[in-house]
Formats: sequence, structure tokens, C-alpha cells
Amino acid sequence: MQRPRILIVDDEPGLVRIMTLMLTNLKRFEVSSVSDPTLAVKAALKFKPHLILLDWVMPKMSGGDVARQIRGDSRISNVPIIFLSAIVKSGESEIQGCPAISKPVGIQELVEAIDTEMGKSR
Repeated sequence: MQRPRILIVDDEPGLVRIMTLMLTNLKRFEVSSVSDPTLAVKAALKFKPHLILLDWVMPKMSGGDVARQIRGDSRISNVPIIFLSAIVKSGESEIQGCPAISKPVGIQELVEAIDTEMGKSR
């Protein structure tokens, strides 16, 4: 059985490494990442993720702009997005209609959010 592919789009290399290690160590997911938000759509088209973890605040382009590009491309418009952000307020659970998780995020919270969103898209 093919493992779900998760694309991480975040400009913080340390956080990307930690999330990648956490998710790959579970042996449930295949993970790829891109640190430049302007390359997110290209990376998504190549990797064909089942879900995208997307930072909200990044240089060059915000997560909201990246999400609009993804939603505007019919080849990847249906891929679920979970926003990650240090600016998400406690109790806030959505940004632009997508679920949002506050950084730093624990593995249990991250996996629960991934499972929830992947369950919706099936």
C-alpha cells in the first residue's frame, strides 16, 4: 500500500527537518519539502502530495498567496492544506477556510490534523 505523500512548505529549515523526521519515523508518510514559497506549486505538481502543510508567514510570498495559487491550479486544487503558523491564536482553528495549527506543533496534534484532513478528502 502506498504511503500518503505530505509536502511541507516552510521557510524555517530547522522546523522542516524536525517535522520531516517526526513524520517519516512513523513510517506512515512519504515527506518532501520546499523552503521557497515561490516554488511550492512546482514542487506540488512534481511530488503529487495527498496533503500540504503550509506556513502562513514566509518571505517572498505568504502562505495565503501560495494557497490561492494551489487552489487556482486544477491539477492540485483539491489537495487539502493545513496552515502552520506561530501567529495562530489559541482557539483559532482556520485560516482562509483551511485548518490551522499553531507552531511549534507536537507530533500527536500534527498527525491528528493530517488524519482528519485526509479522511475528509477520501
